[in-house]
Amino acid sequence: MEPSDDFMLRCIELGRAAEQKGDTPIGSIVVREGRVIGEGIESVKVSMDFTAHAEIQAIRAACRSLKSFDLRGCSLYTTAEPCWMCSYAIRRTGIGHVVIGAPVPHVGGVTSRHSILTDPNITGWPEPPTITWSNLRAECENLMQKRKIE
Repeated sequence: MEPSDDFMLRCIELGRAAEQKGDTPIGSIVVREGRVIGEGIESVKVSMDFTAHAEIQAIRAACRSLKSFDLRGCSLYTTAEPCWMCSYAIRRTGIGHVVIGAPVPHVGGVTSRHSILTDPNITGWPEPPTITWSNLRAECENLMQKRKIE
């Protein structure tokens, strides 16, 4: 499955919206059958909620849209590599494909030493999603350079 630059461009717009509100510039969307079913912006500082990561917000919206926690057949696009918490949510909902803009090696679910998002040996969890690095990686890295990911 090829990553869609249009979907990642939307994530970048959402990341800029998060930054304008005073949060870390991360945006995420969940896509099913070519249609966006959930969007999220990083809202940790604004909402005073450490679980209000962009990926979690997009997953919550997608679950509400489908009236289900089962997101098999969906893809998640995000400007920054999902952290361990977001990786857990992605795995538990069964999202099958993740397109990542910029790596976050210190807490990332793929590139850190705790690769929760891609570890095939976690008993009782759905299979790991396929991972694709976005064609717009440079744009996502530039966005992330503006603010330190927390």
